[in-house]
Amino acid sequence: MTPREEHDVAEAGEAGTADPPKPPVPLSKNRDFTLLWVSQLASVLGSRMSYVGYPLLVLSLTGSPVLAGLVATARGVPQWLLGLPAGLFADRWDRRKLMLTCDLVRCVALTSIVAGLATGWLTYPHVIAVALIEGAATVLFSPAEVGALRHVVPAVQLRSATARNESREYGAMLAGPPIGGALFSVASLLPFLGDALSYLVSFTTVSMIKTRFRSAPAPDTKTLSLFSGVRDGLRWVVRQPFLRGSILMVAATNLVGNAMPTLLVVIGHESHTPAAVVGTVLTLAGAGGLIGSFAAAWAADRIPASWVVIGFPWVWAALLPVMLVTGDIIVMGVVFGLMLAAAPLWNSVLSAYRIVLVPDALQGRVDSACRFFSQSVTPLSPVLAGLLLQYYGSTTTVLVLLGWLLLVALAGTVVPALRHPPALPGEDKQQTADPVT
Repeated sequence: MTPREEHDVAEAGEAGTADPPKPPVPLSKNRDFTLLWVSQLASVLGSRMSYVGYPLLVLSLTGSPVLAGLVATARGVPQWLLGLPAGLFADRWDRRKLMLTCDLVRCVALTSIVAGLATGWLTYPHVIAVALIEGAATVLFSPAEVGALRHVVPAVQLRSATARNESREYGAMLAGPPIGGALFSVASLLPFLGDALSYLVSFTTVSMIKTRFRSAPAPDTKTLSLFSGVRDGLRWVVRQPFLRGSILMVAATNLVGNAMPTLLVVIGHESHTPAAVVGTVLTLAGAGGLIGSFAAAWAADRIPASWVVIGFPWVWAALLPVMLVTGDIIVMGVVFGLMLAAAPLWNSVLSAYRIVLVPDALQGRVDSACRFFSQSVTPLSPVLAGLLLQYYGSTTTVLVLLGWLLLVALAGTVVPALRHPPALPGEDKQQTADPVT
């Protein structure tokens, strides 16, 4: 019996007629969660390696920075086209088969680049096609993986599990690019070979998971209606006050978070800071997110979720003014690192709420809707930051970002659905009822 099934059976017993529920297996001993975690660690690490490899490869083929940038765009286009339908597919199709198929497709696509480089037949359209295919398969894979997590991990452990997933993401984000760059310097096909192998590892580990990835058999695909299916997911999000409010908070804070690298780069350029130093500052800031992800795994079961929900924007709003009183880009990088360190705990709590609150049959569609809206503003951040910096300067830009954060933090504090979120499994409802008084 899987850990999830043991937990559900324990909860099903009637009071006085069943043995007391046994504590769930620790995550470190949960075989299926470990396999799922390792599968995505390998996958994300490989993707970060090829993320550096793609533009380097295109530059070596064409010498055009524009075409190199277009590859990154092609990799992200499927999120706009498939972001919402992907959740419907994860809900209507067998999640395990969908995940395994996506892994195989990505593995074969990346292997074709390796073969093209080895034979000398690789062309730019081929690279673009692979980027589109890999991006599309990744978009389809993500909501299925989220739906699988709720069955692999008992509800009371979801906060800890999602916190550990944050450490996986930040660790791969830091390690992948330098590894990819180093491999490319040895041979241009190596980052893509590594990415292809990462999907093979993911396929193998996912296929070894014993837990079923849904509580009921997948519906007959003949009943699939794209429009009504996507509409159902959107309607559920709109009608759920907490999810609706939290998505808006995430989207609003993403505007600030994704503007910060542009702000630091421009300030570094204006202060004549060497580019290598600016790059190091951004890397160190990213390390703050990694440290925060490890801390989140510890704090997930110790800090009330309601405090985390409304407290995160206030933490960012308290840190950002430091940039107004220092002209040292190193200090600014440390401030950004502290901001990123606070993000994993917030992300893990919101992810846990999303998994717990949403019915299994709607899990994929709601997750896709949340991702779509929370990430839709991300491409706008660098552009808005650039406009503010060019026409008003860095001080005004920081003040605008600070004012925006204060509005977000105030809204999160006064909106009832966010101020009094539902208690997560394992939490004391009385403790989470009011995080302020």
